[in-house]
Amino acid sequence: MFGVEKPGQKKSSSRDRNPPRGQQKETCVFHKFRDYVAAKAFILLTSVVLGSVVGIGYSVITLDRDNHLASVRHDLEQGLYAATDQIQLRFFEAVLVAKHIESILMVSKDVNENQIARVVEDLRSHNPGVLAVALAPGLEVTHSFPTTGSRKTLGLKYWQVPEQMASIAQAYRRQSPVVDGPVPLVQGGTGYILRYPVFLSDPDLSTKSFWGVISIVVSADGLLSAQRHDFSDTETYRFSLREIPTTGLSAPNWQGNPELFDNKPVITEFTMLGSTWQAAALLKDGWPSYSPQSPYLLGFVLFLGSVLLGVLWLIRNLAAKNENARALLAEAIGCIDEGFIAFDDRERLMLVNQKYLEYHPEIAPLIAPGVTMTELLTRWETLNPDATATNEGQTWIAERLERFRNPGESFLQAASDARWLKVTEAKTPHGYTVGISTDVTSEKRAKEAAEAADREKTEFLNNVSHELRTPLTVISGRAAFLRNSEKLPQARRISIAMESNATPDNETAAAVDAYQHFVSQQSGGIVDSAQHMLRLVEDLLDWTKVARGQLHLDLSIVPVAEIAQSVVTDLRPDAEAKGLELALSIEGTASVSADRIRLKQILYNLISNAIKFTDSGRIHVSITQKTDQIVFSVADTGCGISQENQKRVFQRFQQVDGSMSRQNGGLGLGLAIAEQLAALHGGTLSLESTLGKGSVFRLSLLRKETARAA
Repeated sequence: MFGVEKPGQKKSSSRDRNPPRGQQKETCVFHKFRDYVAAKAFILLTSVVLGSVVGIGYSVITLDRDNHLASVRHDLEQGLYAATDQIQLRFFEAVLVAKHIESILMVSKDVNENQIARVVEDLRSHNPGVLAVALAPGLEVTHSFPTTGSRKTLGLKYWQVPEQMASIAQAYRRQSPVVDGPVPLVQGGTGYILRYPVFLSDPDLSTKSFWGVISIVVSADGLLSAQRHDFSDTETYRFSLREIPTTGLSAPNWQGNPELFDNKPVITEFTMLGSTWQAAALLKDGWPSYSPQSPYLLGFVLFLGSVLLGVLWLIRNLAAKNENARALLAEAIGCIDEGFIAFDDRERLMLVNQKYLEYHPEIAPLIAPGVTMTELLTRWETLNPDATATNEGQTWIAERLERFRNPGESFLQAASDARWLKVTEAKTPHGYTVGISTDVTSEKRAKEAAEAADREKTEFLNNVSHELRTPLTVISGRAAFLRNSEKLPQARRISIAMESNATPDNETAAAVDAYQHFVSQQSGGIVDSAQHMLRLVEDLLDWTKVARGQLHLDLSIVPVAEIAQSVVTDLRPDAEAKGLELALSIEGTASVSADRIRLKQILYNLISNAIKFTDSGRIHVSITQKTDQIVFSVADTGCGISQENQKRVFQRFQQVDGSMSRQNGGLGLGLAIAEQLAALHGGTLSLESTLGKGSVFRLSLLRKETARAA
């Protein structure tokens, strides 16, 4: 996770790396307790949601019922107001008619039937509820308007009818109109009778005397009817009308049952005929317990409750599936034999497995969900100040965070117990960061061992090469003297001695010449073998320098024509010795930035290799110029190389054909060294070959101008 080797780190024991059984048991108990709490929390949440839905539904239904009840009461109250206004209006008109008749009587002293009949007719024309108007001077009915249907009342003596005499007596005492009813009517049905007492002036006594009573009969039908309500309809309404007494005497109840006033009806008060009245109305079945919309609201509440239950059940299932998936993921991550850690898009820890904690025991207590990467790095840097001694702590944290936020290639890091980890980090499409730590300690140690062995081998080859080069140089030098044995001082003395002999022995001279020729011939073979061995040793020395990074170039501007001509001239005898044609073609004049000696070495290797593996035909060396490169090409008509073996020729100690290698000799380092030298020059060495037809090696180097610009 951190990518810094921690020297002198304390090793963690197996007890630190593996959680004890007690801790595992506690973890299991904790998971069971968490599941139990989650189940109870879901039940509690479901209960709360259902209780809320029921409460809200009950409140809505109650509010709707209250609104509906208020609307019904308001409508009934408006109807009651209209009905009481109509009662007041009708009896007010009746009083006005009675006063008019009283004024007629006061003027004429007698009953003017025609005039009174017109007044009554006018009253009944716009108030059809008035059935009759009766005149009872001296409390005996003498006139009734209209006469049709009312003749039975004529001659009625009120003092003989106690039921009617009570209201007349009340009107007399009050000297004001009184309404009596409801009473059975002669005209049929029930109605109300307005008793209007008439007092006429007596000129002799200068006082008013009681004349009699004017009775106006009003039908009960329509009296209690409003525009939308007919309170006389007992199938729909319960109605009660009563007078509020102004004295201690009880006032009669006009209409309905007086107990209605105790059942929370709609009540209105009004003034009529000098008295205060109360009217009460109530629906026959009482006030409604619910509104017409209540069933729909109840259905909607039940539907909403069902939907919420379904949603909660679905959420519970999804949560259970997510929890199962998370548990499966956590178990799967915990089972892998690699460290795993995951952070969200805010760099907060989400998941980590036990293997990762084993890799980092020093900060394991801090590695918990929710901790940020910055906190982990800061904590680790605090615990390991020596690990970042080569870099300041804040700088190291910033660099590590940059690598964490922009993951790239895998990197190695040192962990506890001298363990090496290969850390691979990646970003998910949602911005999460996951890291996998793989224990590569064995691979790291194997690599280190291989590198150490390679270094030892390189040192061995370097030492051997140095030790071999000195005696080989001596052997080559001494053999070179013997190669021209006739020129040695000893050979000259023998020649002088034989010439000084007067009688030279021709056979002896021939034997001496043959011996000298044999020595020269054998010495030539020794020289060639020694030179070959020196070239092999030089190849080994060059390769060890390349492998150890100790080969350095002495770059300068080199004319390519001069270098190529020199190498071709040196190797042409070797080509002609095998009967091969070695040709050189140069396109123009150009220079490259190169090490003169190493450039010659590359060309020597390429041309020598072509001569070695070509039995007949020709070898053509060409130099062509491109925009920014000079290309050296060495084409031969040799055996060629198959496609699958073309990469092997540039590997060290590799040759395509082992038998050919034994036939021609060599260690298989020439092309490998040539490729490395080309790379050191900033160039490339490539191959094109066809099996059985030959090969073309191309060396591409930068031109002088391009090299200077670079």
